Amino acid sequence: MTGVDEQREQIANRLGEPDRLQFPDGWTMSSSWRRAQAAPSTVGPVNPAEFDVLLGREDDGLARHRVLFAVYEGDLVAECDCDGYRFRGWCAHIALLWWRWSRDDLGVTDLDTGRTHLSPPWWLTVDDVEHDRVEAETSQPVAADGGVDR
Repeated sequence: MTGVDEQREQIANRLGEPDRLQFPDGWTMSSSWRRAQAAPSTVGPVNPAEFDVLLGREDDGLARHRVLFAVYEGDLVAECDCDGYRFRGWCAHIALLWWRWSRDDLGVTDLDTGRTHLSPPWWLTVDDVEHDRVEAETSQPVAADGGVDR
């Protein structure tokens, strides 16, 4: 049995389904999203479905958290052991993994096929990921002037 098969079986035998990634309202303006992009961080795979995420804080250096982040039954599943995730269903650790993956800087395993995706596949849909992007679009056309005439 391969590592991918072991992780798939472990998730299938859990009590309850893993959480499907959902972005909260205003996620692109959240402190978790800003922290994910700005704080010092290190990410390392633990197994095909989980990552150890070390993410800095201003007051106490790097803290390690274990994050489930994989494609399972066609959905992106994500869970973190931190308090932020436990209370809000969203945290900087998951935001960091999404940020890296959406910028081709993380390999995420599809536990159904064993394939590693280096960016979100075209067929993957995540609730609200496009919602905030559409709301943020300006009603005026954007000029491609390189910012010179602003």
